[in-house]
Amino acid sequence: MTAHPTSTQNDPDQRTRWWPFWAVCIGYLATTTSESLLAPIYPLVAPDLGLEVADAGPSFALLAFSIAVANLVGGVSLRRFRSNQVLAGALAFAAAGSAVAGMASSNAAFLTGQVLIGTGAGLLYPAAIMSIGHFAGPGRRGFAMGVFGVFFSGGLTLAAALAALGSAFDWRLSFVVGVLLATVALGGVATLRDCPKSDTAGTMFAGLRSVLGVPSLVGIVGGVSQYATVSFLPLFAVEIWGWSDASAAVVLAVGRVLSVPSKLVAGALADRSGPERSAAWTAAALVAAGLAWTLVPLEPVSVTGAVVFAAGVSALFPLANLLALERVGRSGGALGAFRSLQLAAGAGAGLALGASAHAFGLHATVALATVVPALIVVGLPRRR
Repeated sequence: MTAHPTSTQNDPDQRTRWWPFWAVCIGYLATTTSESLLAPIYPLVAPDLGLEVADAGPSFALLAFSIAVANLVGGVSLRRFRSNQVLAGALAFAAAGSAVAGMASSNAAFLTGQVLIGTGAGLLYPAAIMSIGHFAGPGRRGFAMGVFGVFFSGGLTLAAALAALGSAFDWRLSFVVGVLLATVALGGVATLRDCPKSDTAGTMFAGLRSVLGVPSLVGIVGGVSQYATVSFLPLFAVEIWGWSDASAAVVLAVGRVLSVPSKLVAGALADRSGPERSAAWTAAALVAAGLAWTLVPLEPVSVTGAVVFAAGVSALFPLANLLALERVGRSGGALGAFRSLQLAAGAGAGLALGASAHAFGLHATVALATVVPALIVVGLPRRR
């Protein structure tokens, strides 16, 4: 008697399709690398283009704004185009932006390149999230989101390496590599077939109310903690612990490295126990680590807490993505708005923490900020 394959093996929607999955992840790596290059490369670009410290803020703000707007446009465009088409357009924008920035001879040209890069990064995100969920299959979406998040960490690391390359040779070379990376990723995306698109029923932002609940709670807490609280870690190390700038950078780098396994563990746990429970456990661990970081007077304990907090915060993003995908996985507009909201929350929190540190002191401000993840534990619905 011949055994018949299971329905999971036969149904392409039930199994993980690895090549398309990796192609989308590489695309995410390319856009993340390009958008993350501005901060480490700026000190090299500034003297060459005659820029001053005051020009840095508008440059970063323009990049962030272009990403946020493109998130919305990319999500809405999924009503008309399939995800592979949006991904291809996003990578074309990223490649063009890197080329323009690399050839820039003025601040205006350089900023134009950054807008194009931000547009590519923003367009890609909703299409990538929808594609990852589609190609991973329902049984491994948590782990898949964890892996997807690892490629974000890879982009941050690669951007730092490209800045070092630019420092050793020429900063324009860093953008040349960005063009090549986006082009390679575009080639991979061009091979994708059977890609999803948004449901056309309802409004452009159908499902927005659903994504503004638990998924946005987890994502906003992640954005606040990552882009605001953790950003103050090096300054905390210098001002409170009395460390050197180099040592402060090392402790943040260790947290970044450990964020890779934290994303994978949180994603795998979500597949086993559900993303809400995984988010609650992660948030509780973050609060404990934050209290150790800011309230325990023993420096080894404080440093350990800070590293654990910096690593664990990154795990919230794959969980938020999974929660959003489960609720509005076929609404690109809602996915785009979901991402834009995280960016806005992170930027606003950074400004608020800076003002608070000036008014009430750095130590008290960071201590209060590390308790923010408790909102997830309190805000998640109780299951009976």
